[in-house]
Amino acid sequence: MRGIEVDERDITWESNDARYRVFVYSGVGSPVKAVDIVDASLPEVLDSIRALSENDRSIWSLALVVDEPVAQGRGLIWLSGMDYHDAPSSPVEWRMRAQMQDRYLSARSLRGEPVVLPDGRRVIRMFPEWAVRWPLWESFTDNYPLDAADLPISGALAAQLAAWNDVWQDRGLDDPVADGWHDEGWALYRRLQAELEGVAEVRPEFGG
Repeated sequence: MRGIEVDERDITWESNDARYRVFVYSGVGSPVKAVDIVDASLPEVLDSIRALSENDRSIWSLALVVDEPVAQGRGLIWLSGMDYHDAPSSPVEWRMRAQMQDRYLSARSLRGEPVVLPDGRRVIRMFPEWAVRWPLWESFTDNYPLDAADLPISGALAAQLAAWNDVWQDRGLDDPVADGWHDEGWALYRRLQAELEGVAEVRPEFGG
């Protein structure tokens, strides 16, 4: 996130007829519900989202509908989340996907329901941290942070994840990570996702 100070007079037009589009993802195999909301303030839109998602019983995302010149046509500017059917391809998109999943999983936890996605999979976060052995975490559960034994992964992969986390810890607080550390992290992420296929979605949160 960045903040940029600007001259508030640099605009050439303004409008108060925003068109919002809400996407509600009810579950595996269910069609996506898309609803355009017009003639509404943002608080009214958020109230509508709470009703459409039944207070986060469904995953949802919100976009601003924008009509550009004919060459480009109608498009979306994402305000919260993204197309949940798209695989993230950048750190920004991973954060947008995380935003959708986390509010859904948090609501399930508060209701005392299993903390799983609509397809039944858990969400395992992967990032290094001080004073822990494995860089694995499961938010909104009693397993935060995770022990490798909490997951059905091989001993070899667990050991390599621990060693990768050690490399991050064995440096000065403000020192950069070792060359190749991020590349190794992505390789470990792919192996972890493969070993947890059908069990969990692994979320890479180590940057790079």
